Amino acid sequence: MQNIIKYISKHRFLTLGVYFVIFMSLVIGFVNIADEVFEGETIVLDVTLLKGINNYSSSFLDTFFVLVTQLGGVLAVTTITAGLLALLILRRKYKKAVIVGATVAGAAVLNFVLKLIFERTRPDLWQQLVTETSYSFPSGHAMISAALALSVIVICWKTRYRWLAFIAGSLFIAVIGFSRLYLGVHYPTDILAGWIVSAAWLSIVVIIVHAKQLQKKS
Repeated sequence: MQNIIKYISKHRFLTLGVYFVIFMSLVIGFVNIADEVFEGETIVLDVTLLKGINNYSSSFLDTFFVLVTQLGGVLAVTTITAGLLALLILRRKYKKAVIVGATVAGAAVLNFVLKLIFERTRPDLWQQLVTETSYSFPSGHAMISAALALSVIVICWKTRYRWLAFIAGSLFIAVIGFSRLYLGVHYPTDILAGWIVSAAWLSIVVIIVHAKQLQKKS
């Protein structure tokens, strides 16, 4: 498996092909979820899962997840992204800076547009600890936190920090997503859709960056 990954990495056309297949698979997955959400076919499972999570609520977890969820908000993600971009630019890692910046910014714009398209109301199953006024689908916290974490994993993949980035990024994505469910401000399908859209958008960004490099070399 490791040899296959190395072979693909050395052949940019294959890399583009792999990312395109990933992109198309994610788009199909999102379309299927969005269709089921629009038809109301997921609501029973969504509500059941949320109520199941709420059964384990406590004052300690309330405080913990109210604090944790802020790490996936616009202010925190913007601050982290700005700091990372500054570091990458100072080190002249311009391609990596473009991947991170374009992925996070694009995910934020896509989330705004998709919320307006689907206009899904948020869950209202118990007294909520945080106030949210925007639409529910897809989750903004899930999208921008995944965009940041996944882009960091991609830019670190050919370095010695790949597994550190993978583990830390995966935990970050999972904890932020779960915090939105625990707080009852999103349905599980909101979170899943947010992750899928961010991954799909990242695939497009990487394809464009690699394609530009191929043009310069041709």
